[in-house]
Amino acid sequence: MTELLNIDIQATFLNLLNMIVTIINLVGVMIVIWGFVVAALAFIHLKRHHHTTLFFLKEANTIRAVLGTYILFGLEFMIAADIIHTFIKPTQEDLIVLATIVAIRTVISYFLGREVDEARHDQDLAHRLKHSKEVNQ
Repeated sequence: MTELLNIDIQATFLNLLNMIVTIINLVGVMIVIWGFVVAALAFIHLKRHHHTTLFFLKEANTIRAVLGTYILFGLEFMIAADIIHTFIKPTQEDLIVLATIVAIRTVISYFLGREVDEARHDQDLAHRLKHSKEVNQ
C-alpha cells in the first residue's frame, strides 16, 4: 500500500513538473511573439511616416534592438524549461539533446546580444551626432 501511494505521489509530481515545463515554454514563446508584434507595429508606423534616411535607419536599429531583446528574453525561458525537463527524465539521450539545444540557443543568444548591443551603439552614436550638430548651429 505504501509503495502504491509512493508511486502515485511520484507520478503526480512528474505530471506537475511537465505542466510547469509546458507553461514556461509557452511563456517564452509568448514573449517572442509579443516582441514580434511590438516590433512589427513599430516598423509599420515608421514606414507610414516618411522620414529622412538617417532617421529611418536609426529608428529601424532601435526596433531591431527591441525585437532582439524580446527574443533573448524568450529564449532564456525556453532554456530554463529544457533544463527542468531534463531533470524529469535524465537519460543519456535527453542530456545530449539538452546540451545540443542549450548550445544552439546560447549561440543564438550570443549573436543576438551582439546585434542588440551594436544597434544600441549605433543609436547612441546617431543621437550624439544629432546633438553635436544642434550644439554647433
